[in-house]
Amino acid sequence: MITKSFKDWDSEDVELTFGIERTKNLPALLEWLEEKDLPLPTPELEKLKEKLLDNADAWNEDELKMFFIAPFLNILDFYNPPHYKPFTQRTLYIKTDTVNCKGDVEYMLAKGRKSPRVPFFFLQEYKQEEQRNNDALGQLLIAMVSAQIQNTENQIDIPLYGCYVLGRFWFFVLLVGKQYSISNAYNATDEDLYKIVATLEKVRTYILNFSEKN
Repeated sequence: MITKSFKDWDSEDVELTFGIERTKNLPALLEWLEEKDLPLPTPELEKLKEKLLDNADAWNEDELKMFFIAPFLNILDFYNPPHYKPFTQRTLYIKTDTVNCKGDVEYMLAKGRKSPRVPFFFLQEYKQEEQRNNDALGQLLIAMVSAQIQNTENQIDIPLYGCYVLGRFWFFVLLVGKQYSISNAYNATDEDLYKIVATLEKVRTYILNFSEKN
């Protein structure tokens, strides 16, 4: 029986334990990342971008979260109940015949009022740029697999969207069934910031499409 915390999983552990496979260029990921009309620059986002440029190699994980990620997400305002709302530091569980583990998810978008009942998107692991001692991808994947199991138990079959952050670099991850794909790095200190915004805005659209049908 595997009982370790989410923070102790690496990506290979998740693959071997749950039978998922990394796939290059998963079509649904390519569709998610497809660039169309990017949002126009705004003073708020430009100020955050400059702050990150000055501090990406200096901030620790908590500073990165407090001074860039939290203000950035607040600007995007992912709050639209009853369709979805953001949850932070919520505990998810996996209980199967071979695995009994849990972990806190740093940020997720899910349907629910007091607790995340239908998870859709995860922003997990804000890592310091130059000092990393664990597997950010593995910790994101185990959270996504946990949500997939929860959704399946509730007879909900949807792709799961996620992202992990290493300093200035954002990586988007999509889990569909037993396959997942990872984007190239997006650099939030340059024009990629607006590609990040556009990619996150698509998640909003995907959730609303699902919610309106269910």
